[in-house]
Amino acid sequence: MVRSMTGYGRAEVEFGGARVEAEIRSVNHRYCEVVVRLPKFLSVLESQVRSLVQERVSRGKISIAVTWDGDGATLGQLRLNDELAERYMRLFKELKSRFRLEGDVDLSLFVGLPDLLRWESPAVNDAEAWRLVEALAGTAIDDLNEMKRREGDSLAIDLRKRIGAVDERLASVRDRAGSQVSTAREKMRQRINMLLEPGEVDASRLEQEIAILSDRIDITEECVRLDSHNRQFLSLIDGPELAGRKLNFILQEMNREANTMGAKAADVEIVNQVIAIKEEIEKIREQVQNVE
Repeated sequence: MVRSMTGYGRAEVEFGGARVEAEIRSVNHRYCEVVVRLPKFLSVLESQVRSLVQERVSRGKISIAVTWDGDGATLGQLRLNDELAERYMRLFKELKSRFRLEGDVDLSLFVGLPDLLRWESPAVNDAEAWRLVEALAGTAIDDLNEMKRREGDSLAIDLRKRIGAVDERLASVRDRAGSQVSTAREKMRQRINMLLEPGEVDASRLEQEIAILSDRIDITEECVRLDSHNRQFLSLIDGPELAGRKLNFILQEMNREANTMGAKAADVEIVNQVIAIKEEIEKIREQVQNVE
């Protein structure tokens, strides 16, 4: 199965006068990396949210954010830390007196002091919060995976088309593979006859050298293996499992066979077809980088 690694999902729900929203985004990544952003009072749920995502998404760099917006009773109350405020004021007065400083502490300076103002968490316990976040995040992940599936369907169409192009090139190579061996044999005989007089060449030795040459330029096995890899590739695209990692491995093997064919080829047309095959494999590789 082909599923894209890029996608977006979203879900929201009303809870006690608040609007709770989950957004999840995914981009390409070799492994599964999850970044979780939660309101401070929900931070204890971070590992659970991360595990939930990892159970449903196998690869990609995923960011999921949960926001909790509503009235003051739902979000919590902004409170003044009275004890800390009094300490600050005593310290300012002491500094002013001790160093004979002038001026007053204004409101803008005072409210910017660290930890002077704080939010008190909403009245929701961890179990209740997790049930809400789990359901909301799950819906967002469903939305994400649906988008990834649709993009994956488009990717699969393109990948099948490109494998078809490789098959066409490979068929041309196979058509010429047999003739390149016979052509190379005949050229070798002609060169030897031009350089040496009749009877100067041992016939059995000549046949042995021709056999060695034929074996060196024979690409039949490479053609068979590349065709097998093409069939495996298509099978993975249509199979039930997420195929990204396996497709990458098969592409490496496809490229290996193409390189060997190019190195052994003694026919210009075969070389040109192999170059075209390698170009198509590279285009496939670029597409597969986006497959989960």
